Amino acid sequence: MRFLRKFGFVLFSVTLGGVVAAFVVRRRVPSYGGETDDTFSVVAAMAGSVLESKTQGLKEGRATAFMGGVLLDLMDAEPAPGAILVLRAVMGGIDVVVPARWRVEVMGRSVLGGVANLTDPDGVVEGAPVLLVDALAVLGGIEIHAAEVT
Repeated sequence: MRFLRKFGFVLFSVTLGGVVAAFVVRRRVPSYGGETDDTFSVVAAMAGSVLESKTQGLKEGRATAFMGGVLLDLMDAEPAPGAILVLRAVMGGIDVVVPARWRVEVMGRSVLGGVANLTDPDGVVEGAPVLLVDALAVLGGIEIHAAEVT
């Protein structure tokens, strides 16, 4: 019985800690920008968030997933020279969809998680738009993949 009480207390404490941490992330990491803005930030803390960017001069995008998920759809966007995505996933996931004609260069780090660039570097033509990605996954995952334009 004593073990169950201790286990219940630990489980309650961990859950409460996660909720408090998610509240802090929501308050301290701002979300800004929209589908036509050339800079944006998307935050998902214990929730999900979707952004379909249609900007024709993407400069910088940020996505943070803390115990949640983010979907970034960049199929209708066009990157400016030097465009960068900064992605952070902590116990969550980020999925980025780009056109197959883009070249995506990823600098990824992970701790008990994964960062995957599933785009085809051999399938892009000379002079293709370039997107730089700075990705960090801690107990979570980040995936960048290409889709054909329909």
